[in-house]
Amino acid sequence: AAVYSEPGDLAQVLRVVWRQLPLELEPTSVVVKMLAAPVNPSDLNQIEGTYPVRGRFSDEVLGRDECSRERVAVGGNEGVGVVEAVGSGVSDLRVGDWVVPRRAGEYGTWCTRTVVGRSALVEVPAGWRLSVDSLTVGSMKVNPCSAFRLLRDYAQLAPGDWIIQNGANSGVGRAVIQMARLMGVHTVNVVRDRSPEEYESLDRELSALGADLVVRDSDLGAEWFKKRVREAGPLRLGLNCVGGRMTLAMSKHLGEGATLVSYGGMSRQPVVLPTSLLLFRDVRACGFWMNRWYENCTPGERDAMWRDVLAMARDGGFVAQPMDVSTWDEGLGLEEMRRVVGTAVAWNLARKQAFVFA
Repeated sequence: AAVYSEPGDLAQVLRVVWRQLPLELEPTSVVVKMLAAPVNPSDLNQIEGTYPVRGRFSDEVLGRDECSRERVAVGGNEGVGVVEAVGSGVSDLRVGDWVVPRRAGEYGTWCTRTVVGRSALVEVPAGWRLSVDSLTVGSMKVNPCSAFRLLRDYAQLAPGDWIIQNGANSGVGRAVIQMARLMGVHTVNVVRDRSPEEYESLDRELSALGADLVVRDSDLGAEWFKKRVREAGPLRLGLNCVGGRMTLAMSKHLGEGATLVSYGGMSRQPVVLPTSLLLFRDVRACGFWMNRWYENCTPGERDAMWRDVLAMARDGGFVAQPMDVSTWDEGLGLEEMRRVVGTAVAWNLARKQAFVFA
């Protein structure tokens, strides 16, 4: 398991250790063998101590031969596992069922196996995940579901409408492109400035997903872009995960009565909006946090969303973002696993990282 005993710098506090599981199960406990788990920015923020949801710390027996008891938390909040055993009081889960954490902070997912209470788990029925791989199932709760909610909860979008988003090559951004296409909604997609060759490659990649227009942030003030937006029609929804200067420039293109929804802040700069947008164009600004939605939703609303997202993946309407996958094999030595984990949790990686468990 990848554990930490206190929040802090990733390179200093996160370590890979052997963890002893209980020999006897409590009546309401479940043994879960992890299948796949992504590495999300929020996971890294949580370990650093800057995320609102804290890791779940508990007394664990660590080590194989020379064991010690220590209070630690296991990293990771998202993933999917398979039930290996259940306590005598668990009647609604069976060995072989796939399960995911009910909410962030319930238990850490960066481990080969874990024992958790039944109340911390939600089953993903076999019929929902038919022909969908474990990594797609294990990474559906955050990015794809954020896109699903952003497109449905903040504007009554109809086929032919246009929206704009920054961070378009992020996990949420890619999901927005694909889900909007299925709704008949057009997308203007803003990415950070990069070399011409890198931009052209990304343009082709996002266009293949269904993006109608891919622009660099430096294009937002260009006359050709302003003309293109006027020809398209009013931008009814803006999605922001960056903040700062890029969001300010993007917001100026929103149509009358549009909503700007912030769901992230990768630049770590504040969202600043011109007063004229609020007064004379009636633009609304609000925030979205997937964890809050999960806290407030009903089980039926959650299940309907998961079922729809997995159906899109099964039918080819949605493809998860490209990930570099590290295989977590119990047969590997501890030092090798430390190298694998240490590589995957670095902040400076260009692609999203994920673990699959052999």
